[in-house]
Amino acid sequence: MSPLESRELTEELPLVFDCAGAQLVGILHRPARPMSVGIVTVIAGGPQYRAGVGRNMVMMARELSAQGIAILRFDHRGLGDSGGEFRGFEHIGEDLQAAVATLRQHVPEVQEVVLWGGCDAASGCMIHAWHVEGVGSMVLGNPWVTTAETQSAVLRRHYIGRLLEGSFWRKLLQGRYDLRAYLRSGVEKVRARLRRHSNSSGSGGSAEDADANPDWIARMREGLRRFKGPVLFLMSGQSIVSREFDDMLNRDRTWQKLYSRPAYKRIDLPDADQTFSGGNSRELVNAALKEWVESLHRDRS
Repeated sequence: MSPLESRELTEELPLVFDCAGAQLVGILHRPARPMSVGIVTVIAGGPQYRAGVGRNMVMMARELSAQGIAILRFDHRGLGDSGGEFRGFEHIGEDLQAAVATLRQHVPEVQEVVLWGGCDAASGCMIHAWHVEGVGSMVLGNPWVTTAETQSAVLRRHYIGRLLEGSFWRKLLQGRYDLRAYLRSGVEKVRARLRRHSNSSGSGGSAEDADANPDWIARMREGLRRFKGPVLFLMSGQSIVSREFDDMLNRDRTWQKLYSRPAYKRIDLPDADQTFSGGNSRELVNAALKEWVESLHRDRS
C-alpha cells in the first residue's frame, strides 16, 4: 500500500542546524515512507514561532506527515528558539536554504520541497524561492503587501460599503453609533496595524520603510517572475490583507499578467480569517496542501 493510501507511522525529531553561523531550531515530522515531495513551513514575523497561530502548524504537520508527507517546521533567525538577529521577511533567503537542505538531508527520499507560509512569510517566499535550491513549488496564504496606500484604499471601500447597508443606518439613527468615533476607530486601526508590522519586521522589513520605498513589493513581483514552479494561493474572505493583495492585483497590470500564469492556482476560503484559525479553515487548508503535494508527487512518479 502506497503512502497515498494509508496513514503512516511518523516520528518527530528536534533539530538544530546552522544558518550563516546562527543556530536554527526546528521539528522534523518524518513519515515511515515519505513521498518524493516534502514541505518546509515558513513562520510569519512578529510574536510567533514554529507552532504558528493556535498551533496550526503543529496540527497540520502531524496530520499531513501521517499521510506520507515529510514536513519541517522551523524558526528562522531571531524568532522563537533560534539564534541570530531578526532581520524581517525580506532577508530570510539563507534561512530558507538552510531549512530546505536540512529537510532533504534527513529525508533523502524528498526530491522536491514546497514552501508554505502566510502573510509576510508568503511575501518572503515570493522574494527568495527562485534562488533556494530544492524548492519546486510554493503555497502562499494571503501575501502581505500592506502600505498606507493599500490600507486606505481597502478601508475606504469598506466604509463606503457600510454606508450602503441598511443595518448601519438603523444603528446610527437609533443612537448606537458615534459616527466620529467610528471613523476615528477606522483610522486608528490602520495606524495600529502599520505600527505592529513595523515592530515585527526588523531592519529592512518594516511597513514604515515600505511606505518610504516600497521596493519590497517590487522584489516580491520580481522573485515570483523568476520562480518557474507552480504556485497555489490560499486566500481568506475575512482577511483585510487578502483584500489588499487583490486590490494591488486589480491596479497593476504587471502583477495581473504574472498572476495569470497557467501553473498558478487559487483557492478562496470565504469564511477564513487571516491565519486560517477559525471554523473548519485549518481542515480546508490541510486538505488543499495534501492534494497539492500528492499531485506534485504523482507528477514525479
